[in-house]
Amino acid sequence: MRLFSLLRSINGKLCDLLKVLLVTVFGLLVAVVLWGVASRYLLGDQASWSEELARLLIVWLALLGAALVSREDRHLGLDVLVRQWTEDVQSWSRIFVHVVVLIFASVVMARGGWHLVSQRFELGQTLPALGIAKAWFYMALPVSGILTSMFSVEALIAAFAEPKESKEGAVK
Repeated sequence: MRLFSLLRSINGKLCDLLKVLLVTVFGLLVAVVLWGVASRYLLGDQASWSEELARLLIVWLALLGAALVSREDRHLGLDVLVRQWTEDVQSWSRIFVHVVVLIFASVVMARGGWHLVSQRFELGQTLPALGIAKAWFYMALPVSGILTSMFSVEALIAAFAEPKESKEGAVK
């Protein structure tokens, strides 16, 4: 349980950091899009970098946001259906969902995403308007996968510990 407390503490701090980062990225996205629109209509020529930077920011915003909502257990689900099941089935369905999310996040997002990022660095591809490596565009995938994996491990441990805690509370 001590390791679980440490994981919960680390994930809590990461979650707080993610919230600040997401608000910052969103604010920057709004500013970049406004500048792109203003430069197009007021100056007659859109800043070449604005669309590319907006696309980069929206990818990071979406993937980091997905990691955050997985930590807060606010992702889309079929709650209407699940609420009709018995407590035991609901508990096992939560565990099943966390296992599937963990597998997807660690294998597809983290491992596959890192492979994609490595390829982009090796190929030397760049984003033409920004002049930075295209790998930074794809880096959001493994970062989000690692965060989601960590959050899923925490949720799984909590899901297995939950029935024990409620049973112990009933005995007292």
